[in-house]
Amino acid sequence: MPVHDPADVWRRPERSAVGPKPEHSRNGIAAAALRIADEEGLAAVSIRRVATSVGAGAASLYRYVKSHDELVELMMDAVAGEYQFETTDDHPQGRLLNLARQGRSIMHRHPWLAPLLITRPSTGPNSLRFLDGTLAAMEAVDLPGPAKLQVVAMMSAITSAFVQNELASLPPSDPTEGSSADRGSHILDALQSGEYPHLAAAMAGHSGAGSSEEQFTNAITNYLAGAGIPAWR
Repeated sequence: MPVHDPADVWRRPERSAVGPKPEHSRNGIAAAALRIADEEGLAAVSIRRVATSVGAGAASLYRYVKSHDELVELMMDAVAGEYQFETTDDHPQGRLLNLARQGRSIMHRHPWLAPLLITRPSTGPNSLRFLDGTLAAMEAVDLPGPAKLQVVAMMSAITSAFVQNELASLPPSDPTEGSSADRGSHILDALQSGEYPHLAAAMAGHSGAGSSEEQFTNAITNYLAGAGIPAWR
């Protein structure tokens, strides 16, 4: 049996040219799913749960989305619509950094999102608009198209990894789970054992590494400079 492609949702018209007017919209379905995921996590999202949220039966919702994967596709494309491309910065690195910072904020607003951006990026209209806008920010950069696409992919991957690390460092919602302080104490004990001299040397200046915002800015700008998009001088 062929694997269902969630991008099929974009290959179908949202409403048929014949028949009754649809009672729901993709935007409304995605918004309901986002509310559930943001409050309870992605595992809580199901077609039945979303159908209940929008006041529909599960069977009727299948007229709009054919699978859970299509539902997630709608959700991911909806959050891609949160990017703003207007900026006063006309330098490629500054424009890309602005988009990366927006991406970090979006992933914090939707904590379930970061891992999916690496494993199953969306191909919906908002997602393609983000890709096109990011490439527009590099219009003046002397790199071939495939290299520019790689820059977009790597910038998203770095942002995703950074946010996942930030979220993992937050206090656990379940008090029975280990906290970041417990993990930090364990690492400190291990470093003081003398068994990991290179790691201990690398971590020696970690406390002075700056705020999370500074660390994120450095991670993005260092990558961009290495990729051939240096800061304005």
